Amino acid sequence: MRIFNFVEGAWPRKGGVGIGCVPQIGMSLARQGVQVVLVSGGPPTPGYENLVQPDVLRALGQEKGRGTFAILSHWAWGRYAFAPGIFGRVGRAVAEADILALHSLYSFPVLVAYTLAKLHRKPYVMWPHGVLSSFQRGVGRRKKWIYDRLIARRILKGASAVICTGEREREDVLSLQLTNKCVIISHGIDLAAYASLPERGKFRAQYLGGSKGPLILYLGRLAPLKNLELLIRAMAEVVRFMPESRLALIGPADPASFARTVSGWIEQYGIGPQTVLTGGITNLARKQEALVDADLFVMPSHAENFCHALFEAMATGVPAVVSDSLSYAGEVARQGAGLAAPRTPEHFARAILEMLHDPGLRANMAANARRLASHYSWDTAGEKIVRTLESVVAQQSLPRDLATAPELLCAPQ
Repeated sequence: MRIFNFVEGAWPRKGGVGIGCVPQIGMSLARQGVQVVLVSGGPPTPGYENLVQPDVLRALGQEKGRGTFAILSHWAWGRYAFAPGIFGRVGRAVAEADILALHSLYSFPVLVAYTLAKLHRKPYVMWPHGVLSSFQRGVGRRKKWIYDRLIARRILKGASAVICTGEREREDVLSLQLTNKCVIISHGIDLAAYASLPERGKFRAQYLGGSKGPLILYLGRLAPLKNLELLIRAMAEVVRFMPESRLALIGPADPASFARTVSGWIEQYGIGPQTVLTGGITNLARKQEALVDADLFVMPSHAENFCHALFEAMATGVPAVVSDSLSYAGEVARQGAGLAAPRTPEHFARAILEMLHDPGLRANMAANARRLASHYSWDTAGEKIVRTLESVVAQQSLPRDLATAPELLCAPQ
């Protein structure tokens, strides 16, 4: 099977990380024997530059496991990754594809993919990647309203399958009443990368002057969706009771100007001496140095489907405090891998303090966190994605075990 994926690139002004899971999705499919070409409007996700190829022919010859995977990166302009060169470079090659994949919704590469799918009469699947959540639909509402009615609704309605990463994302899709062709396939992490971890102390030595106090770690983009003001206000309360505690915010600002907003909150709520902003860290070893030094991982986001940083933290053995609006918050709480708190500074601070004051609780949750993370691998995700793609190509019903209710199953087309 041959699939072309289309996605916007990793723009520096938008944090420089792009939709970071897309290359991992492609590699998981390649390990299942699929030929995968990732068409990017803009720079590739950091860490995957070595997979960029100059043309389709060489892209299809790059082996990753039993299949192939490579990236075709195109010059692009503007917030929506306007990259007209995609048409000339891959337009004809799409005719030989079995299926296309559209990642997110509001970008020029996705529009190109939809156009090529219609031109060559190819089926396509779509990953929303969180853009259909109520919070994200409220960002740039006026611009999206126009585009939705011109094209976005058609793209969503025409998808042979919408691949959601959690139940809440499925609910977001169904609420639009444009399609019921949904499956839920969680993302994963590279479990083998967490079998051996670096020694403790390196991150604290580099960024915290060797501090031995409790370390609360946030890892992710600094963006409005992430609800960082709540975390900073909660941390101000934590510091009142545990002044030796420290907060590390790791990640690029998205947009870049948002870094000033975050710094302003840190100053406003008086936790500058207890807080470090490291910027983005994409190197896996350096991320793991931060994780092994952390006592607690926090994610206060308004919405998250599959939070990779959360599962990476759990795989390292770091328990978590997460907002109860995350798709996997209930699972984290049920499995005893952390606490799910309402999105208020008071509730978040209370949950953090409960964890920090009880080393035995943290140790127990750390073991549970490792166990929970072990069930989420990219190989498992890849196998489920392949079954979904094969059912679409064969014009069969979507896999029954991946649809959460009988009414979600598609009739043969």
